[in-house]
Amino acid sequence: RVVKRLQASAPTDPRRRHLRAAAINTLSLCKGEMADKGTTATDLEPFELERFFAKWEFEASHLLCCSDCEPLAVSELLEHADEECLKEWNELVLGYTMANGSELLRREVCKMYATLGEEDVNIVVPEEGIYLSMLALLKPGDHVVVTFPGYQSLYEVARSLGCTMHYWKPRFDSDGLRFHTEDVKSVLESHDVKLVVMNFPHNPTGKTLTREQHAEVVDLCRQKQCYLFGDEMYRLLEYEAAHQLRSNVDCYERAIILSGVSKALSCPGLRIGWIASHDKAFMRRLAELKDYTTICPSGPSEVLALMAVRQRGRIVAKNKAIIAENIATLEKFCAEHAAHVSWDPPQAGSIAFPRVVTDKTVDQFCEGLATQRDTLLLPATVYGDEAFAKDKRVRFGLGRKNIAEGLERLAAFFKEQA
Repeated sequence: RVVKRLQASAPTDPRRRHLRAAAINTLSLCKGEMADKGTTATDLEPFELERFFAKWEFEASHLLCCSDCEPLAVSELLEHADEECLKEWNELVLGYTMANGSELLRREVCKMYATLGEEDVNIVVPEEGIYLSMLALLKPGDHVVVTFPGYQSLYEVARSLGCTMHYWKPRFDSDGLRFHTEDVKSVLESHDVKLVVMNFPHNPTGKTLTREQHAEVVDLCRQKQCYLFGDEMYRLLEYEAAHQLRSNVDCYERAIILSGVSKALSCPGLRIGWIASHDKAFMRRLAELKDYTTICPSGPSEVLALMAVRQRGRIVAKNKAIIAENIATLEKFCAEHAAHVSWDPPQAGSIAFPRVVTDKTVDQFCEGLATQRDTLLLPATVYGDEAFAKDKRVRFGLGRKNIAEGLERLAAFFKEQA
């Protein structure tokens, strides 16, 4: 009866709404029931991209859609490691580690930014960083702007908490997909926005902002005093130095960034990333919530990540060379198979998002390619946007070596479908 009365009430004060939601959740759980949709982050929809990869990633032999760069062998990291890192590795004891990450790793991470101190960084699993940040920042009814399509947790956690979502989508311009800052500006001017979430270089389109556009978004956030969460996992993979944006954390005091070693530094298996911010209250709350997830990072992963961060110049240069070669290969491939695929040039990062020409749905196309030609592309449907699914977009990965055989199989599949 108490739950029903609480559910029927509708307090206007945001603080009372938050307490009401918490009360409903607590009482419902005591009764053995889930709370109403939107009152807790347990109301998460299936992660469509990850479910797709769970089904296909280790079934198909030729992966043309990976978002990471060519993964490194441990032996390569050790070969190029300095004496201090080798000492850390050889003397490593498999005990618990510092909750916010080792001092050595946090100190090295800070060298990648202009304004960070060690206390501004918390070492996390990248996905954990997104999840905990949203829990720390948001409550039911908050307005959130997010680049879309995108990595699902960047918007799904907020949606599950009962936030009002505004999706900042690229437009279908004559020269390809483009993000326009006036689209986010209109939302910020018409709503009391709590958080702007943006991901540049963007997954899955491979697009980015100009420096002028980026500065405009940061200024809009500052004017409205909303938080800015920047997913910077693909930062450092800009094709030209002039296109690299300043890190959000170096631009704005209420910015929060996510980065890590999974993409540009070729170490996704380490599961090491970091959340960084100058906002002390946010960082304190993030640390408190982390006690309910991983508690502390993996010691071996931290030492190997330290090696990767210190070797970032060498690693990034190698990955950018692979990406450049793959872009040239794919441009030629798409020109030769223009009747079947329309190239949309990426601007930065290790991903492209071209359009396939087929009378099938994009799901049917990708499943047929996987089952008949043992080759994997990622269909736009995993991002949950009808427009991109109807446009039959697929994600190509640009950061892996040896894509030639996969492209040969794709060409054969095109021929069979003609």
